[in-house]
Amino acid sequence: MKRQSYRIYRKIKYICRRIYVHIAPKRDALNRQKRELRIIVSLTSYPGRFAHIHTALKSIMLQTLKPDKIIVWLDADVGREKFTPKMLELEQYGIEYRTAAGDLKPHKKYIHAMREFPDDIIITVDDDLIYAKDVIETLMKTHMRYPNAVCARRVHKITKNADGTIAPYNDWLGEYCGCDTPSHALVATGVGGVLYPPHCLYAQALDEGLITQLSLKADDIWLKFMELLHDTPVVWAPCKIPMPDLIEKEQATSLKSENVGKNRNDVYFDQVQKHFNVRADAFDKA
Repeated sequence: MKRQSYRIYRKIKYICRRIYVHIAPKRDALNRQKRELRIIVSLTSYPGRFAHIHTALKSIMLQTLKPDKIIVWLDADVGREKFTPKMLELEQYGIEYRTAAGDLKPHKKYIHAMREFPDDIIITVDDDLIYAKDVIETLMKTHMRYPNAVCARRVHKITKNADGTIAPYNDWLGEYCGCDTPSHALVATGVGGVLYPPHCLYAQALDEGLITQLSLKADDIWLKFMELLHDTPVVWAPCKIPMPDLIEKEQATSLKSENVGKNRNDVYFDQVQKHFNVRADAFDKA
């Protein structure tokens, strides 16, 4: 009964959010006041998503707490002639489209922003979701409580087998809401919105060679180890609906299907764990 009520609540919220994003007037998306630490919203996209990306971007434009920049990172071969009129229209409100070399797949959403803005707060989002209007606000509130933690609205909790080894990814506690204090057992999942404070990752976090070799299609896994190796915990930013809704239900990505459905996340996790010689008990530390 409780699960059915939650589904109804979520469906109603989705419909209301979709209507709001559609009818709300466009407005300046960026903060114009000086901040000690700027808030950089960063995401990546590709032409196959361009038909609907304006909806995702507008949901970020309508945030209760405005960021200082919103940057969409694209592959170097994506020219402006591929942009839709709706994408181009959003530039006047503060949306930036940047191209960058290298086929880093989901890692593009953070790697270029962290290089260009190392002393600022980076918040990553996805290009195919409608976000609640308080995503940035809730992440920043959690950041103020725990300034040295990675803050995420959607987290999984790593679990272990009876022998003390890490359990398979599909056996972890998904969308875990049982703890709102920092822990190394929590894994931030990028879809919900993730806040990275400055200098929170291990020195090799932006090493494109290692990323390509060990975890090219699983940025959440790679980033978890980069946080752990730097002794940066993850904390859940409390919210009622951790998982935003897809703009188009049929566009559930093949990347998620491959990583979760085909257990590729376990392969990536094992590769990174072995490369950096990380013990299973490292994830026990609060």
